[in-house]
Amino acid sequence: MRSPTAFPFIMIVTVFAVCRPAAADDRETCKNSSGEVAIDACSSAIKSKKFKGSTLSLLYTNRGVEYVVKEDIDRGIADHDQAIKLDPKNSLAFNNRGNAYGAKREFDRAIADYDQAIKLNPKYAAAFYNRGIAKQTKGDLEGSEADVAQARQLQPGIGQQ
Repeated sequence: MRSPTAFPFIMIVTVFAVCRPAAADDRETCKNSSGEVAIDACSSAIKSKKFKGSTLSLLYTNRGVEYVVKEDIDRGIADHDQAIKLDPKNSLAFNNRGNAYGAKREFDRAIADYDQAIKLNPKYAAAFYNRGIAKQTKGDLEGSEADVAQARQLQPGIGQQ
């Protein structure tokens, strides 16, 4: 005869076994998917509390990008802010927040974020390119051309379809 406490114990072990890889799967889905699928996966991975520091920062900035794509820009910026708070050296989060500010047509703030991304990673072609586009929109054609040229030196073909 089975012990009446064996079934709950087996269920608990099974739940933990199933949940453990789910957080890792959510992290991968957050990183590699888009739209609601990515937002849900990022949110689940964040809520799991299994990730810390730079990894958690990347989860927030990935979700922030997806919110901006959905035109929920302020929510995206809030996620990028959290990513930067968790990892102030996350150049990707600064670049992504710059893109969000650009979407709001707040080009001075966008440029400041691109500046910080470049300061953290001087070979970050996308940040140079994005800063160049923001400068062009503000009418700084000389600065724009210099940044786009630098981006293309670092990553030939960037910005070209």
